[in-house]
Amino acid sequence: MTTEISVEEMEAARNRTSSLIHNTPIMKSEKIDDKVGAKVLFKCEHLQKTGSFKARGALNSAILAKEQNAKGVIAHSSGNHGQALAWAAQKVGLPCTIVVPKNAPNSKVEGMKEYNADVVFCEPTMSSRESTCAEMAEKLGYYYVDPHNCVTMINGHAILEQAGDEIDSIFLSVGGGGFAASVAFLIGNLRPDIEVYLVEPEEKNLANLLENGIQCASETLNTIADGVRVAHVGSLCEPILKKYCTRTVVSVKEEEIRDALKLIWTRTKQRIEPTAALAFAGVLYHKPDHVKKALVILCGGNVDTDYVIN
Repeated sequence: MTTEISVEEMEAARNRTSSLIHNTPIMKSEKIDDKVGAKVLFKCEHLQKTGSFKARGALNSAILAKEQNAKGVIAHSSGNHGQALAWAAQKVGLPCTIVVPKNAPNSKVEGMKEYNADVVFCEPTMSSRESTCAEMAEKLGYYYVDPHNCVTMINGHAILEQAGDEIDSIFLSVGGGGFAASVAFLIGNLRPDIEVYLVEPEEKNLANLLENGIQCASETLNTIADGVRVAHVGSLCEPILKKYCTRTVVSVKEEEIRDALKLIWTRTKQRIEPTAALAFAGVLYHKPDHVKKALVILCGGNVDTDYVIN
């Protein structure tokens, strides 16, 4: 199994998975353009298989695990990674176990079960997730697919289609850093003229890590954006983000995430989840003046059916 993050491996992952994932659409809204004061394109990964970009890396990981004769795959996840890996494992014929924090959204837990994953609950801390997952992986003999710090996930996440010549920037939500590292690495190598902005809940303070080497004091963030509650980026991701995104971290407030979510729901009629709205909040409230044509990646759309914006 590959241990290298590279453009070549990203291209190989795309070829490996393309028959089973969607080439998700790009959407626009004139009303949003007017409000932002710039052109905004939305890459609709919330319409991807299992409702998030995670299906890309999960499928690449599951295919490679199958080729290595793995007994099964296991991960810890608050939702989207777990659903994606369960779906991918089902596609390639591997059993799957997901360790889930007790505060995970019910809709995401039910999604994992619908893809035939065995769900094991743990305390809602990163240390509990990691230790429980390690215990279960050893017990079952399954291949561990880290949601953030995993070469096959990072290579698999690369969005090689539709970057286009018409954008000058990309805005995406950052949690554990796997997706951010993938996009930053790919764009940094193929289109260095495009800036990649990492949008975070303000408690995360990723810029302090990238610029000064100081980690966030919290282990888990208290944010409506449940997909990015993990406070620390992975060790594989950190040097990539430091190289390409040290000066392009954008911090947003909780009320800004809610406002961005309302605007997407009402203007585009797309039922994205709060973590996807986080990326748009970066454009809506904190867009640098020189940004004129932004691509916002709507990373997921797995929202509880009873969810209401307050």
